[in-house]
Amino acid sequence: MNSHFYFLKNTLTILGVCAFIHLSAQNKLPSGSTFKDIVVATVQDDGEDFELRTNIYLPEEDIEKPTPLVIYIHGNGGAYNFASGSRSYELSIALSDRGIAVATVDYRPKAGLPDNIYDVKAYIRYFRANAKKYNIDPERIGIWGTSRGGNLATIIAATGDSKEHEGTIGGNLTQSSTVQYAVIYYPFITSLSQNEGWGTTAFLSGINPEDSPAIIEAYEKNDTSSPYWKYVELVNLCNAISHVDENDPPVFIAHGAIDRVTLVENSYQLYNKYVEMGIPAWLNIYSKGGHGTVSTDIEKASADWLHNMLTSEQ
Repeated sequence: MNSHFYFLKNTLTILGVCAFIHLSAQNKLPSGSTFKDIVVATVQDDGEDFELRTNIYLPEEDIEKPTPLVIYIHGNGGAYNFASGSRSYELSIALSDRGIAVATVDYRPKAGLPDNIYDVKAYIRYFRANAKKYNIDPERIGIWGTSRGGNLATIIAATGDSKEHEGTIGGNLTQSSTVQYAVIYYPFITSLSQNEGWGTTAFLSGINPEDSPAIIEAYEKNDTSSPYWKYVELVNLCNAISHVDENDPPVFIAHGAIDRVTLVENSYQLYNKYVEMGIPAWLNIYSKGGHGTVSTDIEKASADWLHNMLTSEQ
């Protein structure tokens, strides 16, 4: 088993990685082409039309060989079209400058799981269907998600081409929605094993948070006759950890030790599952990190890891 665990305090020096990325000035543009506000699909979000849009940042145009792609999923309250100068923007541009295409994607803000899973998988299929148009290598796709986006990245990595997680949004159903690598930042984990809102029914479609105790009771009693059992099945469908198996891609997980929004135990639990399955996994804990903070060193290590993994077979 080729798994590694790094515990990072305050600052971090990582040995054996590529040179650190050079974070750009606020108004820096990618060296290659940029495709803005591409509509992948139009879906219903609480009865209103919602366009699933993407921005695509390509490496320098003189690169002839198809390039790897990293799909970036923002956290709750974020946006696919993040502001120039933000950390996410800087990291995306930096990856683009190192020969990797980057696409920022969206999901319905009012809907929950599994609808948001279908949203992200629609993007992955779209990029594979249009690989030639964007000069993307369909066999080298990584995903990077933060917070709610981290949860989605976790599920996407764990479900591959699972039909029950696929959906039909955006079409391109002959294309695969698998990814080859995943970076997961401070995710929440949809689970019934702990009685706290961010780990039970948070962000599930069609569930009233007030019903959480009844859903947990049905789960604990294995009461398949309960009117809440359908929600137990929905939680299990959206629990990434229950779907992790030996066929899943390697992951790089990062979390702040004092995160009070999504508990660091979520990442420990996820990492331990990967270790159990014998899948290469890296866990990075920042001792002073709250929610949304993993240190610039870990950010750099994440980008280096993705770059190394996606380009090592060129």
